[in-house]
Amino acid sequence: MKKILLCSLVFIFGLAKLQAQKAWATPDPINPNDSITIWVDLKKCERQQMTGTTDPIYMWTWSPKEHPKGHPLNNGTWLASNDALQMRSAGNDLYFYRMIPTSFYEVTAAELYNNDISLLLKKKDGTGTAAGEDKTEDLKIDFTPPVSGPQKVSPFPRLAKKDTLSIGATDVLTIFYDRNLETKDTLKNKEDFYLYLRARTGAGLTDFIQFVPITKVATEPKLAMKNLGGGKFSLSMIPNKFFASVNPTNQKILSVQFQIVRGKIRNSNDTVDGTYEYFLNQNCE
Repeated sequence: MKKILLCSLVFIFGLAKLQAQKAWATPDPINPNDSITIWVDLKKCERQQMTGTTDPIYMWTWSPKEHPKGHPLNNGTWLASNDALQMRSAGNDLYFYRMIPTSFYEVTAAELYNNDISLLLKKKDGTGTAAGEDKTEDLKIDFTPPVSGPQKVSPFPRLAKKDTLSIGATDVLTIFYDRNLETKDTLKNKEDFYLYLRARTGAGLTDFIQFVPITKVATEPKLAMKNLGGGKFSLSMIPNKFFASVNPTNQKILSVQFQIVRGKIRNSNDTVDGTYEYFLNQNCE
């Protein structure tokens, strides 16, 4: 328990952090009604006109709402950005801007989650030179609304941040399935549920190891979910030990990806909708 509590202080960001990130917000997840920080890394952007500049940089934003002309937080004009939207430099072409999203955009939390934040960065005068306008490409920061109430598929410990767990590959992970929340009539009275299970070892589309193909899950007893009664099922594992037999080179496990299926799988009527992926905290090993 102590190890889990300590590890919960530090998280990995998931696949988005395995790849180059241009724009993001902290903390993650955000509270729409509290202060957040928007970050943009110019070095990661496709347009490199402003990389290395010492000129002031400004945010130009239009979603979830663009303020009209005359509003104190209006973008200004392309030749003269609004000084209220000037970004602060953190050095090394990294810029940030602090705001309370619902107050800044004058929207509800639901509107923010539905529309996310779209923005670009530009110089005071974005006209530029023959090399192009002094701006980034359009950027978007996606927000996932918090999940509340019962869930059809859930992990324990609960997700600490979006798709990321507070535990590592040497800790116990339990996956729960609540058949009572199932919408497929073909599954509502079934009990032979298995996990089609894979472990991510890199950021690529093929960087996975698996036990067996999805049509062969019933041949591997370790993949069978335990019937807890009352329409609820679970499977517990320590990822490093669980995958040891199919991971002879001891590759680092970054996440556990799975789909819940019946042992007698014939078509999509025998699968629970959705592929789930839980990223592990690499600082807990």
